[in-house]
Order: sequence, then structure tokens, then C-alpha cells
Amino acid sequence: MSLPDELWRWILDLGVKTSCLTYKDLCCLSMSSRRLNRLSKEPVLWSKLLSFDFPTHTSSSTTNRQSPKSIYQIRFEKDKVKKLLAERRVVLRIESQIHEHTRKLQEIEVQLVDENEKVKAAIDEYKRLITVKEASTALKVWQPEMIRGRQKQIVENCSVPVDFRINAVEMEIKLCKQQISGLLRARKDENDRLEAAKDRLSKAKYHPLQSLSLDDGSRNSRKISGKKLKRVKHE
Repeated sequence: MSLPDELWRWILDLGVKTSCLTYKDLCCLSMSSRRLNRLSKEPVLWSKLLSFDFPTHTSSSTTNRQSPKSIYQIRFEKDKVKKLLAERRVVLRIESQIHEHTRKLQEIEVQLVDENEKVKAAIDEYKRLITVKEASTALKVWQPEMIRGRQKQIVENCSVPVDFRINAVEMEIKLCKQQISGLLRARKDENDRLEAAKDRLSKAKYHPLQSLSLDDGSRNSRKISGKKLKRVKHE
């Protein structure tokens, strides 16, 4: 700290010009010593920071009677609020996308249940039709009367042309399986989109500085409680 004020002003001015010193750095320097506290508050430095960080507001701020540092603080708080609102809009938009993907997944699950029930019913009907067809074929062959009567009863209970209905059921089973395959692909795609949206949401909500400040606060509280305990012991 044996350097003269002029040299310190030149260092601070150079740091601001080259963007090596930000407003955070100036605030930190102001806490290091009384001399740097006084030098870091000089209007020239904050005017340059204003022109660098808020160039669109520089012309209006020059006619203001407030100090450049006060103007910078006002602009910074306004910009901070805008950024928080923008982040909130991003979070809401991603949450809306997650809700939409979840809704589509639920619809796909309902369709899959319906298609599985359809294909199960079609397979059961197909099996019954095959039994009728086999019984109809067996009637043409000599068999004991009891077995022949049972097969005749199976054939008579079927009220539709067997061969025609078998072809129709086979086509229905084929179409249901194709539909199920398409729904499974759609479910996978929606799941991928949902996971990607959840990942974007976690990144949008992640603020390491906030968690760091919370950790610092807990550490400070522990220090204060420790000091209180020491005082109680000494007393």
C-alpha cells in the first residue's frame, strides 16, 4: 500500500478499461482497506462501468444528478429483476412442456391398453374360429357318434362363414399389432422428450451461487453459535 494514489487510480482505471475489474471486484477492493475504499468509489470508474455494462442507458444517466455508482446500482437491480423474470418464464415454459409430454404419455398408455385388449379379443376369437374350422373338417371323416355330435354342435354355434371371418380376424390382429408397435415408438419418443425437458428444467433451476450463499450462511450461523458457546463457558 506504499504506492501513491495516482498509481492506484491508474491501476483501477486500467483494470476497468480492460474488463479485468468488474463491479464485484471494485466492491471487494473497497472492503480491503480505507484507501482502496475511497479510490474504488470515484465516479470516473463507475461511469466507465456504466458505459460498459449498460451502454443503452449511458446517455440518459449522464444528465442524472445521482452519482454513477448509485445509477449503476439502480440499473443493476433493474437488470437483475429482468433476468429473474426471464428465468421464471423459461422455467414456466419448460414446466408446461413437461405437463404436455406427460399428458401425451397418458393418452398413449390408454391407447395401448385398448389395443392390447382388442388384439387379445381378436386372438381368442381366432382360436375359436380355428376350432370351428377343425370341427367342420372333422365332420367329413368317420368318427364315433358322440364325438361327431359335439363337433356338429360347435359348427352350428358359429353363425358366420368361418373362412371369411378367419381372414378378417387375421387382418384385425395384424393391424392391432402394427398400431401397438407405432404406439410403443411414440411412447419411447415422448419419454425421451420428457426426460430432455426435465433435464432442461433442472439446469434452469440450478443456481450454484444461491446454494453457495446458503452454505456460507450455515457456516456463519455455526460460527456465531460457536462463539456464543465459548462466551457461555467463559461466563
